[in-house]
This record gives sequence, C-alpha cells and structure tokens, in this order.
Amino acid sequence: MAEGNSVMDEIRAQHQKMKGKTPKEKFLYFWDYYRIPTIVAIVIAALVGNLIYTIVTAKDTAFAVVLINGYTDTDTEAYMSGFETFAQIDTKEYSTNMEANFTIDPQSSDQYAMANLQKLMALVAAKELDVIIADEDTLLNYAQAGYFYDLNDVLSQETLAKYEGSFLYYDLPEDTKGEVPVAVRVTEVPLLAQTQAYAHYEDAWLGVVVNSENLEYLEDFLRYLENTPAIPST
Repeated sequence: MAEGNSVMDEIRAQHQKMKGKTPKEKFLYFWDYYRIPTIVAIVIAALVGNLIYTIVTAKDTAFAVVLINGYTDTDTEAYMSGFETFAQIDTKEYSTNMEANFTIDPQSSDQYAMANLQKLMALVAAKELDVIIADEDTLLNYAQAGYFYDLNDVLSQETLAKYEGSFLYYDLPEDTKGEVPVAVRVTEVPLLAQTQAYAHYEDAWLGVVVNSENLEYLEDFLRYLENTPAIPST
C-alpha cells in the first residue's frame, strides 16, 4: 500500500488494475499476490473450527485407569466400552479410558519413562485419573507419596469383607491409623491373567487415586474386572 493511502484507496487501485483483464490474468494476479495470506487464513479458520468442535463435543471422563509397568494387547477401548454398558454410564455425556503399557522407572533417565512419569503426575494433579494398576513395588512407591485412598474409606463393608486377605497394607503419610489397605490384588482377573500383563511380577495391585471424583463407579469396575474376560486384540 502506497504511503498516505487508505485501505479503501488501495482497494480501488487494485480494482483499476484488474479492469479489462481476462479471468486467467485475474487468477494469476490473485495467485501471485494473495495466495499466502489466503492459505494462512484457511489454515487458521480450520484450526479454530477444530478447536471449537473439540470443546463443544468434549465429554467429561466418568472413569480413567492406568496400567503401570504391565503389558496387554487387549483392545482397551472396546474393553472400557463394555464397562460403560456394565456400569450404565451415559455415553452421551461421559467417556471412560484405560491406558495400558504405561512404563515408569524412577531410576531411569529414558525419555519415554520420564515423559510417562510427568504425564502421570499431571493426570493426578488434574483429577483425571481414578485407578492405578501396577506391580507391588510401584504401588508402594506411590503410596509413600500419598497417592492412594485408604480403601476402608471408599469400599463398602461387603466389598471389604469379600477381599479380606487380598489387600496390600501401608502406613500412609499424615495418617495416624497405622497400616491400612491401599490396594487390592487383581492378579487373577481375566484382563491381566489371560494376557499375562504382569507376567514378570508375582502380583498386580489396584489402588484408588486419592483425589478421584468418580468413586461411584469403583465397585462396578472391580466387579467388571472379575467377571469380564479380556477382549482380543485388534
């Protein structure tokens, strides 16, 4: 735009240049001078549209699970879809999630393990994780950090009696009750046993994240684990 000209003056000047031009000449002129701003505008519009769509269609999470240091090739999306039906979760409003093959080694400087460690901390801080399934050493490591509920506080008396003898106990920090159950053994549940998810460990344990906001589905999930076989991998 020439110095001292207004935007409207510039537009009029551009229209004058186009007078008498053929459609092909007009297209070439447009392509030479406006293709980059146009492409940028289209990309921005697409990104904004996608962001709006994601926000509008996003569902709250009804239940989220992470398997740490295990391995399963089960179709976890299909498995949790079955749980949604089992627990009668309104899938129009809510979703569930199970993240398997989640590796964490506090002694390792491996970038993948470090990224998972940071991701786990972020999920817990954001209250986006309800249950952790892991080997005993990992469970106790996070129990020491205060990550888990005392299961006496979140399970019914009936369920506590059912799992008597299958609890992992720990003296939680800032707790004056002594050793309390912080995890329940889930080694033999079909999802883990059939896929040998924790084949390298004697036991697999389930702990409930201390700031979980979805405790109403906890006992449903325990029953689902026990009674539902692992879905074949895709």
